[in-house]
Amino acid sequence: MTAPDVGLLQGERLMTDADELAYRQLTPKMLEQNGKPSSHVFGPSSADGGKPSYSRSSIVTPQAARDWHTAYANTPSAGVWAVSVSEVIETGRYLVDDSDTPLPASGRRAPGHCFVDFRGLPKPRIREIRAVLLMRALEREEIPTEEPLGDGELIAETA
Repeated sequence: MTAPDVGLLQGERLMTDADELAYRQLTPKMLEQNGKPSSHVFGPSSADGGKPSYSRSSIVTPQAARDWHTAYANTPSAGVWAVSVSEVIETGRYLVDDSDTPLPASGRRAPGHCFVDFRGLPKPRIREIRAVLLMRALEREEIPTEEPLGDGELIAETA
């Protein structure tokens, strides 16, 4: 396999393990009434510069990724869905680990942070890719996690 010609920024590196999963945190507004993801959620938003956030399965568990998102993001996670490196590559795009880049203005970055690289793509191509990624995530189904406990909630011990 030859290395793809991808314009990476300093501190970014391609994810190459075909079976590795990238976890996507879905907020309540990203879900349809049936609890399934909306069609746009696996693509970029106007705020992310063509780099929608995911978390690497080799670095963080689905539960830890959800807990971090709920603790630090503006909107808590309503569930975790995933795509694999190979599924992203089959669309002609790549997953990029950006953990060695400077921290964002908030001073925080999710553990195992990575993104699907949509930079520079026209809208029709973005729609096509996110539809494929949605299909792959739906085939895999939601990754099981528990809703994080709220402030003051205790875990009941079972005998």
